[in-house]
Amino acid sequence: MFSASPSPIFALVIGIDSYKSGGIWNLHSCVDDAERIRRWLLHDLDVPKEQICLLTDSHATKENIENAFMDHLVNNPSIQPDDAILIFFAGHGSRINAPRDWYHGVRKPRTVEVLCTYDFDSRDDHGRVAGISDRSMHAMLKQLAEVKGDNISLVLDCCFSPSQTPENIRERSRTRWTPPIKTVPEDLYRGLWPGARAIPQHSQFGFIEPSPTTHVVIAACSPGHIAVEGKEGGRFTANFLDAVSNSTLHQTSYAQLIESMNRHAVDGSQIAVCLGKNKSRVLFNDLPFVVDPQFVSIGSGRGDLRIEAGSIHGVVEGSEFSIHSHNYRCSKNPSFAVAVVLQTHSTWSLARIKSQDSYVPRTCWGRIMRWNNPNPFTVIVKSSVATLAKGWKLKKDFPIGSSRTMKATGITVRRVKTEDPADISLTIHRRNIAVERFDTIVGKLGERVVWLPELNPIKVINDAARFNLHLSHNNPSKPLEKATRVEVFNIDADTLTKVGGNLLRDGRAVIHSNYNAIFTVTLGNSSNLDLWPYLVSMDPSNYSAHIIYPNADAEEDEHCSPLPAGGTMEIAANWYEPSGANQPVNAGFLKIYLSSTSVSLNNLFKQGAVPPVTLEPPARSSIFMDADSVASSCHTRQTLRHIWDTVTLHISFVRQI
Repeated sequence: MFSASPSPIFALVIGIDSYKSGGIWNLHSCVDDAERIRRWLLHDLDVPKEQICLLTDSHATKENIENAFMDHLVNNPSIQPDDAILIFFAGHGSRINAPRDWYHGVRKPRTVEVLCTYDFDSRDDHGRVAGISDRSMHAMLKQLAEVKGDNISLVLDCCFSPSQTPENIRERSRTRWTPPIKTVPEDLYRGLWPGARAIPQHSQFGFIEPSPTTHVVIAACSPGHIAVEGKEGGRFTANFLDAVSNSTLHQTSYAQLIESMNRHAVDGSQIAVCLGKNKSRVLFNDLPFVVDPQFVSIGSGRGDLRIEAGSIHGVVEGSEFSIHSHNYRCSKNPSFAVAVVLQTHSTWSLARIKSQDSYVPRTCWGRIMRWNNPNPFTVIVKSSVATLAKGWKLKKDFPIGSSRTMKATGITVRRVKTEDPADISLTIHRRNIAVERFDTIVGKLGERVVWLPELNPIKVINDAARFNLHLSHNNPSKPLEKATRVEVFNIDADTLTKVGGNLLRDGRAVIHSNYNAIFTVTLGNSSNLDLWPYLVSMDPSNYSAHIIYPNADAEEDEHCSPLPAGGTMEIAANWYEPSGANQPVNAGFLKIYLSSTSVSLNNLFKQGAVPPVTLEPPARSSIFMDADSVASSCHTRQTLRHIWDTVTLHISFVRQI
């Protein structure tokens, strides 16, 4: 239910060990470095795999790199202006004598820095491949920045002009540099990027310009020094990945990152370089480092902690929270203490540190690490003939009758043998996992068996356990059961008004729609309390759950209740991506939270109000209230004790196909 939102980072990652030309010394860890950078983007920065283009060895020809640059970056409609772009290269660098008139107004012999593509120095139809010159790359980056903005990082693990000192000569076999063998100066003009021909070349700094405006360049070493590789891979790449894994990146600029990296490098002989007008920006202009809603605020005072999560969220006495210094994603954030809940209230809890030796600042952040659910989520594990080994390993790690708190969710799960006490039965197949449900809610009202395109059984168990925990969670005292009224209506797609009668019968409603899964929910409040409602769509076919009211971009007024005492409200709700949208029938659960005070549920569910595909206006879920109701809802009511309640409905969508 809580997969991370994708980071707006797009990357072209290149690593070359084996070169086509037999005269070039092959390298050993450039491909590994490229794959490690890719894994860092995927796992640490939550970048979707389709946003990363990886080219290695024979795939990293000059033509392929230039085509990928255009297709994956310049002409990619998914990249919005100012999204972050990373170009990483690990391989040989080189220098070629400059042809005549290459440098504008310079007559002295000069050289040109080049990135050695897989086919560098080999013959093609027009001569020899001269790689990608600094002049070409600068023109390419200028073209990219004009359409996508200057949030561009060029990272180079290679070198271009190592001094031929005895020490550097000894390191020759590990150095990411090669001299050209047969390439001649004229090959540079033949392979020049088309957009570079009209741009005179004034700079003689090569790839390491003092202050480029289109991008930030991070190079493995300064001119005259060598970039080497070893058992750990490229020394620069190893140091870089170590630095990003040990830095609070949401507070770290490019310049600070490289300075820290150089300061902590094991071997101080290779000093990385960071240059660019924007080097003082936070890495990737801060785009990946957004607030993680799973963290809740914690205040410290007089030995106790106030955690902004309470019984409405499912917190109980004995629940445990890990404590952290910040609440940003993709930035180093280790836990420095554990808090145990002593007392719960509706929307907050009182807790105490497990170890009194831990220092807790006055403000910090917490994430649930143990719900302390009294009834463990029970699972049967089966495997097909093709997956006996995987099933055997899971059964060995998770013996029958044993309970464990799942690290990813904090929910206690127990493996059982028979269906009678089981919530689900998990059958592992080669390409998917079948889940059979036996619980009294999903197993009775939802599909009994679903097939999930997932190969990780632990993830399926976590998703199912979290879904069931929140779906079954309620207030046992039901304080608002007789004081609230819920009705569900079809909605006219043209006028956005409810049509027909109340569809709700015994907690179930069937909604007929032609295209969009939209409907109206009417809420009535006959209590003497102002209420704040929250609507969550819960899809048992994929164990997803999303808040569909209030909207993600709505600013909720904690003093102005949407559902005042004695009032009613209508919500035009847009179901979040019903599974199998092309199928005639879809079903799920609508969970309605009602609270006598404003509360955030973002630590439980993702925001999911999205515009209907063809319906305008409104683009998002909307409220319809008369003027008198709005006016009467904006007065302050003092309540000594906040209360909350839930209503769970089963909603089916029947499409007129």
